[in-house]
Amino acid sequence: MKYFILLLIMSVSVACSNATTEKETVVSVDDGDVVAIVKGEEVTLKDIRSLYNVPDEKIAMMVKNFVKEEIMVLEAKKLGIDVSGEMEGIELAFPFDDTENENFFENQAEYLNMTSRDYYDVYFKERLERNAYVNNLVNEVLDLSQYGVDDTELLDEKINEYIDGLLNEYKEEIEILL
Repeated sequence: MKYFILLLIMSVSVACSNATTEKETVVSVDDGDVVAIVKGEEVTLKDIRSLYNVPDEKIAMMVKNFVKEEIMVLEAKKLGIDVSGEMEGIELAFPFDDTENENFFENQAEYLNMTSRDYYDVYFKERLERNAYVNNLVNEVLDLSQYGVDDTELLDEKINEYIDGLLNEYKEEIEILL
């Protein structure tokens, strides 16, 4: 249960961390355009839109959030965090036919020119794996056992401080091209 609470907190934390400070502007960029480079790896808008539904007015914010998430995934792997053992359980918790995301799968599959099942098997599972890395990293670094349900604001603050520290640590290896 704590895993799912953290998943919700992380989703909100990463998605909203810049939402109040940045104006929404429509960025003119094509799906094949490289929008960021993280540790030498190019990230295209399509890479991001394959995992997340990103309207044009949210592209700039989502690129920044994706970079944060990518840095956290890389940091988790660097620390030796392995989520392969938990992926089967996560997949059982979010089965293809019963995730309440079927419309999202259909829209994403149409965008990527594939079936909904293929989208689930490739991209949704990748999204779940990325979330597992992020959640395990935060749990290891911040020791979530010391926080209660009423500590959401404090935990959100600690998570954002940690993310800011990682961004600072990796700043020479991150380039956002928008």
